[in-house]
Amino acid sequence: MKDPAERSFVARDGLEVAYLEWGRPSDRPSVVVVHATGFCKELSIPIVDDLHEQWGPAHVVAIDQRAHGDSGTPPVPFDWWDVGRDLVELVGKWPRVVGVGHSAGGAALVLAELTAPATFDALVLVEPIMFPPPYGRYPDNPMAVAARRRRRRFESRAAAHENWSSKPAFAGWQARAMDSYVAGGLRSVADGVVLKCTPESEAEFFIAATDHRAWDRLGEIDVETTIVAGEHSTTHGEPFLGALAGRMRKSSAVVVPEASHMVWMERPEVIAGHVATSLDKLG
Repeated sequence: MKDPAERSFVARDGLEVAYLEWGRPSDRPSVVVVHATGFCKELSIPIVDDLHEQWGPAHVVAIDQRAHGDSGTPPVPFDWWDVGRDLVELVGKWPRVVGVGHSAGGAALVLAELTAPATFDALVLVEPIMFPPPYGRYPDNPMAVAARRRRRRFESRAAAHENWSSKPAFAGWQARAMDSYVAGGLRSVADGVVLKCTPESEAEFFIAATDHRAWDRLGEIDVETTIVAGEHSTTHGEPFLGALAGRMRKSSAVVVPEASHMVWMERPEVIAGHVATSLDKLG
């Protein structure tokens, strides 16, 4: 697919949030796509490609969360509720909307719906980060520690591609997902390329992950919700997946065989299929 033009909208506090847009709002449902912590809007491109194949042309917007991609970076401490408010600012203009998000992106959609009920007509949440107590900000949690250690600069995009391809976390990714991340997740500088989402920003997002407390309010979500997890997920095993789905009024859980927490990048066609099903139900 030819990449759409990059645009931006200004969130409630004046911070620019970047997005990619396919099509324009119409009487058909729209889709908003939200990536996981540390990644970027371009990782939505394989899913959008597959959605267009499976369902036909659709109005889709994929955002860069705050401090990611081409969006602005707010002052610390970060608050995941701000991403939810950014989504309300954008999505509130559309008549019918399906939200699809991965990890932190899935949580952001829930936070948006809690902020402004009926923002969405259906949700597809891929391993959403919504866990029970204890709540709080934990600067030394393992994900934050690992994020701070990430390599931030490479000699070229090709060097970044080679480095990432050798890492276990990227092992199951489809080639087009890796290509999308290399294209969108790096910024050119004088001596090579650097991560657009800095290690410090990624760590700050992980610190905030256990402080939004959405778990206690999941019963307020009153839209059709599909929760998707990988068979080999280390965060959303079947017992927890069932408990998570059980806290929501109209939810169902799906396990994708031979996939991990990175199912978004490993099986984008499966994610697109669940979005297409949600769109079909809206008519």
